[in-house]
Parts: sequence; C-alpha cells; structure tokens
Amino acid sequence: MPNDLDARRPSRRPRALRAPGGRHTSVRPPLASRGRLIAIVLLAATALSLMVFQYQFRHLEADAAARVYDVVTPTLAASRAPIIWFGLGTTGAFGLAITPDCSSALLIAPLCGLGMALMVPRRLPVRRVAKALAVAAAVMVAGNLLRIGVIAMAIRMDGIGTGYQVGHLVLGSLISIVCIALGLALLTLILITRDGERPLAAAVRWHRRAAS
Repeated sequence: MPNDLDARRPSRRPRALRAPGGRHTSVRPPLASRGRLIAIVLLAATALSLMVFQYQFRHLEADAAARVYDVVTPTLAASRAPIIWFGLGTTGAFGLAITPDCSSALLIAPLCGLGMALMVPRRLPVRRVAKALAVAAAVMVAGNLLRIGVIAMAIRMDGIGTGYQVGHLVLGSLISIVCIALGLALLTLILITRDGERPLAAAVRWHRRAAS
C-alpha cells in the first residue's frame, strides 16, 4: 500500500517564485536592511539638524548647565542667547557664552557620521550600534557641561582674565580630550561585547586578539 503521508508531505524548503520568462527568483523580506537604512537616515537627519539648528541647541545647553549649577551658585540662562550667568546678585557675577566651537554639537555630529559608517556592516546589530552611540553622546554632553563648570570655577578663583584663559585653554581642553577618549572607548567596548558577555571579558578578549 503506498504511503500517502510521505507523498503529500510539503517540502520545508522555501518555494521559488517563477518570474516572467520561466526564471525562478527567491524573495526574502528585507526587514533587517530596511531597519538599518532607517537608522542611517535618522543619524543623517540628526547630524544635519545639529548643524542647522545649532543656535537652538546651544541655548538648550546653556539652560541645562544653568539648572545643574544653580544648585551650587545662583545661575541663570539668558532668555534669548546661549549665555549662562554665574553668581547673580553678587559683585563677581559674570556670563559665559557657548560658542559653536564650544558646543557638544561639534562632537555629536561627527559621532553620527561614525554611526552611519558602523551601520553598514551587517554583522553589527542596529540596536547595539544605537546603544553605543547613545552612551558615547551622553558622555560627551556630560563632559561639556563639566567643562563649563570648570571654566566658571577658574574665573571665580583667578578672575575673568587669567582664570578664563587657564580654564578654557588648559583645563577645559583636557576635559574635552578625556571625555572624547572615554566616549569612544565605551563605544568600542559596547560594540565588541557579545550577547550575554561581560564587558570586562570582552575587553580582555579584544586585547588578546590585538596583541596576537
């Protein structure tokens, strides 16, 4: 008696669609590629927005810094300019203007470009790249806020002349370099960490591979 079950069992292999002309083509839903393309477009839009609306972003930075340092000293952000006023109500009050070259937007825009390049390799998951970029951007923004506070402290201690020069050119530049290096190091660590792996183990594994 013939085995009807075996004869009627459907094949597990995906069927190929017959294209016009008798050729066969396989169809795969490009969900992963579509999500990767959307992420690249969002990063490009973010970088473009930071350049176009850099004045509004600097004003937002001034407002955030004023809220943070108002806990220590009377601080207020200007309503129509990216300026932070320190020591209001005292004889030593002064203001710091956040210029385009002192804004964290100058760091985040290239970071978005790096993220677009990291989205191209398919072996890097989109979520992992997005997480790494978010952590690096947060470190750079926090470092820029710390830099503003250090400059203000230097002015309070040594005056608007020497204090500003030391705080801006020396201490502020050092903080920026350290925060950029830390942000990129954390970005690399997140990218090389596999699912379920501890970051320290991933760092040791990457170091051994680089040393070999």
